[in-house]
Amino acid sequence: MRVGVIGINHKLADLKLRDQLAKACQRRFGPSQSLLIYQCVLLSTCNRTEIYFSSEDLAETHTSLLSILRNDVDEEFDQKLYSYFGVDCFCHLSRVTSGLDSAIVAETEIQGQVKAAYEATCEYHLLPKELHFLFQKSLGIAKKIRTELDLGRGMPSLEHAVLQTGLEFFGQQDQPRILFVGASDINQKVLSFLKSKRFSHITLCNRSNDIAKIIADNDHIQFLEWQKLSQWHYYDWIIFGTKSPDYLLTRKDCSDTWSDKKLIMDLCVPRNVDPQLQLDPRITLMNIDEVNKHLQISCEGLHQTLNEAEQRISLATRQHAMRYQEKEISRLTILATA
Repeated sequence: MRVGVIGINHKLADLKLRDQLAKACQRRFGPSQSLLIYQCVLLSTCNRTEIYFSSEDLAETHTSLLSILRNDVDEEFDQKLYSYFGVDCFCHLSRVTSGLDSAIVAETEIQGQVKAAYEATCEYHLLPKELHFLFQKSLGIAKKIRTELDLGRGMPSLEHAVLQTGLEFFGQQDQPRILFVGASDINQKVLSFLKSKRFSHITLCNRSNDIAKIIADNDHIQFLEWQKLSQWHYYDWIIFGTKSPDYLLTRKDCSDTWSDKKLIMDLCVPRNVDPQLQLDPRITLMNIDEVNKHLQISCEGLHQTLNEAEQRISLATRQHAMRYQEKEISRLTILATA
């Protein structure tokens, strides 16, 4: 299989470096980039940035991708990257899609993110059959394993971490005024979860006012126009979850006209909020890594299930890769004798 991946994740790099690489990869390898010189799929989430690629010479392409990134990122990062090729790349993506490589083990969000990254690239580019095979089979394997092993059932999620953090910050205070910035999938999941916990003072602000208005009407919450995002300081708890190449909130947006404490949670990579805001004594700013640390996951009784999932992924990827190779050999033999 002529496929490879080069990536970085929460296990190997801090948020600052992941932030830089995510921005560089979106500029160079985002699905809408019309001048892509390599056939690749960019998977960028809050915990990882990965470039999946296919070519005749994987080693040469790998070197070229590294060279491009070095030109865009000042910080040294080579020793913090990982790379896989062939069936090892296939196995890695299947583990990622199943949630086994996530900061929150067995989380379900990643499966939709992998599918969205693949489909977004297909809208703009003609991918080689190797990449189609890689993503379609990995998604199939992950779905099968989740269903058969009931993977993730009963496990705490990012929504639980956000709720736990909010309860610790606000304590017995009256209902905090909550502003969600961005209508991303994760923001909508957190919003629905907080509503189920009887938080009622919720407002949504999104770059597309029409989309925000529809969601707000359906969820019976308030709607704030994007042009009025400067009013963020009227809220107690601000949760950012939107794709933006630049900071949506910086220190210059902090005036002296308010004095009450604010909890700001930035669930994005690249980050939506300038880290310098944490220097303001009125603001408690938490990034995605800090939110994940608040999530206490008990894996008691889960080790056997996770080991079983690992074994099934390893077996399934090797079997699929073998069948793929056999079909390729058969196809080439037929062409040679035609």
